[in-house]
Amino acid sequence: MIAALCTLSFAADDVPSEVVEVSEKARSGPDPQATSASVTVLVPDERLSQAADVASLVESAAGTNVQRLGGLGDFAAVSIRGASLRQVEVFIDGVPLNPDGADVVNLSELPLGAFERIEVWRGNTPVSLGAAPIGGAVNLVTRSQPGANASVAYGSWDTARATAYASGKLGTGSAGPRAQAFAEAFHSRGDFVYFADNATLYNLLDDHVVTRTNNDKLQLSGFARVAVPLPALTLGLTLVPLFREEGLAGQSNLPTESVRLETGRNLAVADAEATGPSWRARAFAWHLYRGEALRDPDGELDGTARDERSAAHTAGLRATASWAPTSWLLPTATLSMRRESIDIADTTLGDDPERARLAGTLALGVDIRLAHDRVLLAPAVNLTELDNRSLGQSADSQSTIDPDDVPFFGSADPRLGVLYRPVGWLALKGNAGSYLRAPDLVELFGNHGSLEGNAELQPERGWQFDVGARAEAPRAWAVQLAVDVSTFWLLSEDRIVWVQNSQKSMTPVNFGQTWVQGVETSLTASAFERLDTETSLTWQLSRNLTESSAFANNELPRTPSLALWQSVSVHWLDRIRAGYTFSYTAPNYWDAGNLYLSAPRTLHGAFVRTRPGERWPSLELSALNLADTITEVVPRNPADTDDDARSVSAISDFAGYPLPGRTFLFSANWAL
Repeated sequence: MIAALCTLSFAADDVPSEVVEVSEKARSGPDPQATSASVTVLVPDERLSQAADVASLVESAAGTNVQRLGGLGDFAAVSIRGASLRQVEVFIDGVPLNPDGADVVNLSELPLGAFERIEVWRGNTPVSLGAAPIGGAVNLVTRSQPGANASVAYGSWDTARATAYASGKLGTGSAGPRAQAFAEAFHSRGDFVYFADNATLYNLLDDHVVTRTNNDKLQLSGFARVAVPLPALTLGLTLVPLFREEGLAGQSNLPTESVRLETGRNLAVADAEATGPSWRARAFAWHLYRGEALRDPDGELDGTARDERSAAHTAGLRATASWAPTSWLLPTATLSMRRESIDIADTTLGDDPERARLAGTLALGVDIRLAHDRVLLAPAVNLTELDNRSLGQSADSQSTIDPDDVPFFGSADPRLGVLYRPVGWLALKGNAGSYLRAPDLVELFGNHGSLEGNAELQPERGWQFDVGARAEAPRAWAVQLAVDVSTFWLLSEDRIVWVQNSQKSMTPVNFGQTWVQGVETSLTASAFERLDTETSLTWQLSRNLTESSAFANNELPRTPSLALWQSVSVHWLDRIRAGYTFSYTAPNYWDAGNLYLSAPRTLHGAFVRTRPGERWPSLELSALNLADTITEVVPRNPADTDDDARSVSAISDFAGYPLPGRTFLFSANWAL
């Protein structure tokens, strides 16, 4: 819901890599040097500031673009290689939060302290995920390391955070049950100041600095897991709850005073895992509930007063099995079935019937290793089947057909990955694949307020290709280096875009053909156990290729041509560490017509951390947007090439939602 509201201003347990090691070391994650896929493994460790969150860590990976609605705790979602937000699937321990792109996942709802690593898959994804998303996937793996720790933080805008984590065995005995638990409480007033031009480019007299209102938020989140080892298998139960209450502050020039959103979410997973001499299997059942209550008594969002409640449920079963009959052959199969539904009610506009759909996927793949592991071939295919018989009719849609007029829909999407290692330190990669995303229930039926459904939507389809190389320095060197370079192409057909009308309501339409090509590169290095640095750079070019469209040859919305991320940290023993981050995002258009161009965004951050003694907590002072940059000078009218005038523009993201200035955060972390 919140991601849909953000479009009002537009026209427009663990999964291993493709290389499955049948051992207890699988939780260490995929090896980018041993898989053909483009994958980045991000670890939230001591190199990061305590102010970091999931969104900022994901943004550090090459090929990603995180779109935000503000500062810490505000809505954030990721695009990969120019794909839309819904075209990226997000998983927790291999369990989908938006299966087949059924929603946009708000990364700010996922507490970074709950995870031991984040895998960012670009292009081809592992067969074990059972997914073929157009834009790749993000898999967050929950913490499992033994021990306990707690932290507290407080800073600007009354931002406060408290976390606690504990893991260990239950009862006595070396083979007893194990449990992990994490909890986080987060609060912020979010009342930073920002620049607003009152949406008048040619009138400088009404430009002013405003205090952000109705931007407070309270979030309680965490996870709990119990694993019981048995002689033949391990049984597990995981709960991932969330409660969030917040104000929806609106755009810079259209702030709100009374719009409130309350969100409740819970992911429940029961899983079983077994490992044999040459095979490994995992099966799980999951249920994902998400309920939202939106209150807009004054109709500030789109002129319609609303008191809306929605409940979305996804329940499913998934099984994955890998078998290594020989040292050079590893077939993998994943079978998944689910039921998804949404129920929307509004005290002022009435109730909708429950909308439901059944879906099944079968992913088949095999890793073929040749020439003494120097060559890897990884063909795969995803088979998808949708059962639309329970969707019902689209009463509020302007469409001439109904979604259930096509009772069944099927698709087969092949892909291939190739890896060649001429020498041990160099890996050459190539990938190609076909992808599919069916329109979700909101796109088909809309809601009572600003989003109108479109039953005539066609599924989004895409082809993605990439070639690249990865080089790693020998581990014996005093300076450790890893370099990744890839070039990629993404061709999409029938891309779904939300188009705004004069009444501020939105209708999704198929956009025709779009094209994104680019180059992504990353460099990670550590020297003499004192210096750590990471650099990622993404250049991309996007185009709307639909000749009959008024937007033909335009750039795609929110697809910056250049993005740069740099982090450096230095440390002395375990006593002190200092770090610096830099990010740059090139100007990008907010709309399909390329009329509204964002300002370039250059942000600096820094932190210093110390631990005076073994029994002391680590203490940190961190700063975001260290230069306090909230404005940039830009062309006054980018749509008019003859207009050389310049104007002051706010530093903002996601179509006019302002970002805060300098933000300080003081934190303390105890290892218990």
